[in-house]
Amino acid sequence: MSASLERRWARLLRLYPAEFRRARGAEVLDTLLASAEDGRMRPARREVAAFVLGALRAHAGRSRRPAARDSWLTACWIAALMLLVSGVADNALSFGVDLAVRGPDEWPAWPAAPALAALTLGLAAIWMVLRRWHLAGALVATAAVAMSVVVSPPSAMWPGLGAVWRFPLAVVLLGIVVLARRPPAAPAGLLRYLPLLPVSLVLTDLLFGQVFTQVTGILTRGLSVAVLAGALFWLLVDERVAMAVGLFLLNGLLVQAVFLGGEGLGPADVALLLGLSALGPAVLLSASATAARRQARV
Repeated sequence: MSASLERRWARLLRLYPAEFRRARGAEVLDTLLASAEDGRMRPARREVAAFVLGALRAHAGRSRRPAARDSWLTACWIAALMLLVSGVADNALSFGVDLAVRGPDEWPAWPAAPALAALTLGLAAIWMVLRRWHLAGALVATAAVAMSVVVSPPSAMWPGLGAVWRFPLAVVLLGIVVLARRPPAAPAGLLRYLPLLPVSLVLTDLLFGQVFTQVTGILTRGLSVAVLAGALFWLLVDERVAMAVGLFLLNGLLVQAVFLGGEGLGPADVALLLGLSALGPAVLLSASATAARRQARV
């Protein structure tokens, strides 16, 4: 046994969570050293890649192979939270920008109460979902949508109210969680921070939309492709990330399907636009479903 090889494996073992190292670190290190060829000074690249992947999966809470339905349940919960966060972030930023543009002289004539009410209801829904009060969160999000429909039609949305059209799919996903009658698994690894992704997307779209209007569309599409590619890559670590991102992107397709009817486009144009919008979610959801079934059989 080479002392150099042992040191290298010991350093790589630090990539695993501390709890794993305490429980199985010595056993794993002994197994790796016992299976190594005589005279080997460093691990093979393939072994290192597999070891690093295992460490990432351990941090993501994927060391065990759950049933595919459990993966979908957690993904539905995270996707619902992403949609709520996205709507609230868009609401708050749109409200703030419009407030600054109008100026104090126009504030008294501006009906800001509906936008503030939608923002408050959205924040309350996020808090309830984080507390695992899924039914209450779904009801509050439904109230935000209902209020927006009553106050202002979709064609004449006041600043911030248009963001609530991310809420209906969130309500459906929360309904799935409620009907499952089992709590989603606690998120770990990248999945834990995924609800923050919509905030970065909204901020980027707003900042570049105000400053670099000519490249906003290109930037938005580039970010969408980057998110899609990142989620596909992360399938090797945690398929629930791709599931949640796919469900999140599915909302854009549903909203577009509703509003394209009033744009006066021909059936071929509508079909093309919907097909392009459906491509990303379809790839993510089908790939993650395949990965979840394969991993459940391992």
